[in-house]
Amino acid sequence: MTNFNFEGQPEGEWEDRGNLSWSELDWQQFLQRQEKEVARFLKFYDECPLEAAERLDWVARQMGWDSEDWSVGDLLDEEEETEGWNPGEEESRERPDSDPYTLHRHPVYVVCSGLFLQIRYLWRTALTNRPGPVDSLLCWDFAECLNEAEKHSLMAMQCMDMGDFLLCVVHLKRSLRGLNLAMSLLPELVASSSAGEYFRLAMVARLFDLREVCLRVMQDCREEDRRDFRD
Repeated sequence: MTNFNFEGQPEGEWEDRGNLSWSELDWQQFLQRQEKEVARFLKFYDECPLEAAERLDWVARQMGWDSEDWSVGDLLDEEEETEGWNPGEEESRERPDSDPYTLHRHPVYVVCSGLFLQIRYLWRTALTNRPGPVDSLLCWDFAECLNEAEKHSLMAMQCMDMGDFLLCVVHLKRSLRGLNLAMSLLPELVASSSAGEYFRLAMVARLFDLREVCLRVMQDCREEDRRDFRD
């Protein structure tokens, strides 16, 4: 799950498909298809039987992404069979090959969107089921950490797509700072909300996997920048 396709202009099957003339309805349906892709990622993520060190790579294989090369072109390789998942005719129609390349379809976007979504859901569930009040300032600080981490991860993906590799690294560093702060608040959150061990382990797993994604992309961005410098 490394060596991303960093070119600002997509190559191969991601190449320009011509000028689109889509209506608002077309784009609404496109976003709905991408939301289903995030949901599919989360389904595999929750079913993963492997330990943390291999979890992201296992899920990538189930999604049809090459675990050695998370290039955007992998998403359009409909000839390759995905282990453990065979789309039905109806679902295949919902993902037409005419869909344009956008960041919504990039694996990093799918992973980050899904994991941040689950973290918010887990925290909301813990608050809903709490036996008593929770420190409001603590909740605010935790939400701010998550917001900063997600915002900078999205900015980093845009920079990566535009070929601004070192700016991508800087944004990911800021995203990591937010994730690290969130993890530092987690023990107090668990104690305050009486959420239990399951909640703690689920949150730790997702926060660590987000950190892992950031670190991998940072490494690839630095390597890509060095390659451009040598060229």
